[in-house]
Amino acid sequence: MAPRDFAEKPQAEYETAPGPRSVPYASLRLDSAGRIVVPAAMRAAMLAKAGDTLVAQVVDGELRVVSREWVMRRIDEEAKRFKAANPGVSLVDELIADRREEARQELEEANAWRKAHGLPPFDAE
Repeated sequence: MAPRDFAEKPQAEYETAPGPRSVPYASLRLDSAGRIVVPAAMRAAMLAKAGDTLVAQVVDGELRVVSREWVMRRIDEEAKRFKAANPGVSLVDELIADRREEARQELEEANAWRKAHGLPPFDAE
């Protein structure tokens, strides 16, 4: 019987999975101009490179910063999940229907204001 190899085999789907990784906390210093330096390991985990534009928001007092690359990957993943859960539904058609409804409501509100001020209504196109 041949000896077994107990070395761990690479798990491709885990080792090459796209997206950010977690990095332990680090203390960062905020300078007088409001700048911080993000350590290289954190930038790599965020899929961020020098010169990239980052997206930031504050949630419950916590600053969250992500790369546009990661945002686009998250949007793609969400679209794929939606498509899988809603076969036959066109996201484009949904968006167009939403925009048309919003435009209809805006026209209705504008015409109500115009009527209240003695002006003729706008025509629906």
